Amino acid sequence: MKNLIAISLALTAVAAQAEVQNTNDASVEKAEHQLSAVTIIGSEEQAKQIAGSAHVIDAEELAKFEYTDIQKILAGVPGVSFRNEEGYGLRPNISIRGTRDDRSGKITLMEDGVLIAPAPYSASSAYYFPTAGRISGAEVMKGSSAIKNGPYTVGGALNLLSTQIPETFGGKVNLEYGSNNMIRNYANVGDSKQNYGWLIEGQKHQVDGFDKIQNADNDTGFKKDDVMAKFRVNSDRSADVYHQLDLKVQHSTEMSNQTYVGLTEADFKKDARSRYGLTQQDEMNNEHNEITLSHLVEFGNTSITTTGYFIEFERDWFKVDKIGGDGINEVFNCANTGSCGTLSDPNNIATQADAIAVLHGNQAAAIKIKHNNRAYESKGIQTRIAHQLSTGDIDHNIEFGARYHEDQEDRSQPTETWNQDANGNLSYGATGAPDTRFTKARAWSAYIADDIQLGNWVVSPGVRHESYEIKREGSASKETKQNVTLLGLGASYQVNKELVVFAGMHEGHSPSPNDGKSDPEEALNSELGLRFTNNGLYAETTAFYSDYSNLLGACTASTGGDCDIGDASNAGEATVQGLEVLVNYDHKVNQALTVPMGITYTYTDAKFDTTFDDDDVWGDVNKGDKLPSLADQQVQLRFGLAHASGFSADMNVNYYSDTCSTAACGVNEDIDAYTVVDVAGRYQVNQQTRVYAGVENLFDSEDVVARAPKNGARAQKPLTAMVGVAYNF
Repeated sequence: MKNLIAISLALTAVAAQAEVQNTNDASVEKAEHQLSAVTIIGSEEQAKQIAGSAHVIDAEELAKFEYTDIQKILAGVPGVSFRNEEGYGLRPNISIRGTRDDRSGKITLMEDGVLIAPAPYSASSAYYFPTAGRISGAEVMKGSSAIKNGPYTVGGALNLLSTQIPETFGGKVNLEYGSNNMIRNYANVGDSKQNYGWLIEGQKHQVDGFDKIQNADNDTGFKKDDVMAKFRVNSDRSADVYHQLDLKVQHSTEMSNQTYVGLTEADFKKDARSRYGLTQQDEMNNEHNEITLSHLVEFGNTSITTTGYFIEFERDWFKVDKIGGDGINEVFNCANTGSCGTLSDPNNIATQADAIAVLHGNQAAAIKIKHNNRAYESKGIQTRIAHQLSTGDIDHNIEFGARYHEDQEDRSQPTETWNQDANGNLSYGATGAPDTRFTKARAWSAYIADDIQLGNWVVSPGVRHESYEIKREGSASKETKQNVTLLGLGASYQVNKELVVFAGMHEGHSPSPNDGKSDPEEALNSELGLRFTNNGLYAETTAFYSDYSNLLGACTASTGGDCDIGDASNAGEATVQGLEVLVNYDHKVNQALTVPMGITYTYTDAKFDTTFDDDDVWGDVNKGDKLPSLADQQVQLRFGLAHASGFSADMNVNYYSDTCSTAACGVNEDIDAYTVVDVAGRYQVNQQTRVYAGVENLFDSEDVVARAPKNGARAQKPLTAMVGVAYNF
C-alpha cells in the first residue's frame, strides 16, 4: 500500500512540474476547474461515445417515479435482469448479461467508484446495498470497457453516485407518505465557496409491510436510516495545478422483519400476502459505516485521483433455518407433494398433513432459528490517472488505475431452538454453540486502457491484472491464490452524424472463494452493436455472447442448497448469448406538449453446456438446461406526458417471461411470465416546489415472482400508492 501511495505522489509531482513549465512557456490562459462526481462513465452523452455498451441514469430520470428499489431503477437498462425477493429491493439480486444473480455477487458493485459490497473478494454477496432513495445517479458499464472495473469482469459493473456538493448554497427536502404507513423523509443541504464546500444528507424510510403473519401481530416492513456528510477543500479554481481533497462519511442502520420462508402452493393460492406464524421472530438488523478520503490533482490534460477507503458492515439476520432436523426445503416438498421420505423423526412430521399443520402452527414442533451474524471489513487505496494526448491526427485518452485492497468476513452464527405449540405460540428453548469462521482477502489490481481516436474511428484496447489471495482460518483452514491477466479490445466507427457501429471482445474473470475446491469463473465475452440518434430519437441495439469455460456459483443461505455457506461449486462450460434493444423518442405534439416514449428489450439465451450432478449449488443439470432464475425475455414499455404548465406523467409496463428457480425445473420450481405496471405523476407548483404521486403494481397482480430464498412461492409487492412533495432551495 505504501508503494502505491509513493508511486501516485511521485507521478503527480513529476507530471505537475512538467505541466506547469509547459503552461508558463505557452502562456496558456487559466481555466476554471469545475466540480464533478466520481464516475466511471460520466454523462449520458459520454456513454454514447464509448466503444461498447454503457448506460447512465441521471437525477432527472430518477425523479420521475421516485423509486427506492434499485431493481425498479435499473429495469430500463438493457442486459440487466433481477430476481425479486421481498418487494422493497433491500437485498437486490442483480445480473448483468446472464451472470448469477444471487445477492448481486457476480457484478462489480461500487459507490462513487469505490467497491461497496461487504467483502468484495472474500464474501461478495451484497447483503448491504446503498440506500437507493439517496443516490443521484447510476452507471452501468458492459462489454470490453468494463475491464477497467474489477474484480468481477464477466458481465459488467454498476456504479452508484452519491449526492454531489452543490456549487452554491442550496438543498432539497422530500416528504412522502404511502400505503402500509410508508413514510420517507429525505433532506440535504450544502454550499461551496472558492476554497471549500460541504454537504449534509439524511433519509429516514419506514413501512409496516404488506404481508400478514399468521398467529401474530408483528409487522413485515422495515426501518432504515441513512446519513452522509461530505467536506471538500481545494485550491483556487483558476490554479495551474488544481488540488482538491474530499472527505465522505456515511452511516446507515436497518431493521427489517424479513424471512426466507415463502408459501406452499396451496397457501399461495389462498392468500399470497400471508406469512407463517413460525417466522414471527425473523428479523434483519444491520449497520454500515464508511469513510473515504480522496485527493484530486488536475493540470492541463492530466488528472490524478487517489482514494483511500475504510468500510465496516455488521448484520444479524435472525431467521428460521430448520424445523426439527430438516431444512425448510424438505418440509415444503412434503407439504406440497406428499413426498416425505427424506424427513427425519425428530420433527414429528410423518405425513403431508403433519407438514401442513406445522407450517400453519397447528402442530407442535421445534423451530430452529439461526443468527446469520457476520461482521465485514473492507479497506484499501486506489489511484486513477487520466491523460489526454494528441499525436498528429490521433487523439488518445489514456487511463491507468491501480488498487490495493483488503477485506474480511467474521462470522459467529448460533442457532436458537424455539418451541411451537399446537396453537402456534412460540417459546424460547435453548441456544446452541455458534458456527464460527474467519475469512480474509488481500488483492492487488491494475489496468491500463486507451481510447484512440483517428478520424471516425475509436479503438479502445485495455489490459487488467488481478492478484489476490483468500484465506479461511479455523479448524478447516483453506487458501486460494490467483494471478490473472485479462485483455480487452473495443472499437467504434462513426458512419455518419446519426449512426455509430461498435464491437468489442474481452476476457472475463470472477474470483473463486476460499473453499479449496473451486476454480475461478472465466469467460470470453464479445458484443456487436449500433447507436442511432436523430431529432429526439435514440436507438441502440447490441448482440452479446459469453462463452464460459468455467461457470462458478457460490453457496449462500438464500440459494437454499444443501451446502456449506461460503463454499462454491463449478458448473463447467456454459453459453450466454442475447440481444439488447433500447429506443427512446420524445414526440413534440406542439410547443406545450411532449410525449416521451421508449422500449427496453432484453433477450437472453443462457444454457449449460455440460451434464453433472451437484448437491451444493446447482442441483442436477443436463446439457442444454437453462441457467436458473433468468428470464429469456424482459420488456419495459415507457409512455409519458410533459406539459409546459408544469404537469407531467409517466407509465412503466414491465414484462418478464417464464423461468425456473433451478436448472432441472422440477415440480413447483417454475415461475410463470408476469407483468407489472407502475404509474406516476407530478406537478411543478413553482420553481422550488413539486408535488407528486405514484402507484406501483397498478393492477394488484399476485403472480409468483420468485421461489428463492428456499423453495416457497413469493409474490411481488401488491398495489401500493404514495404521495409526496419536493422542495428545493
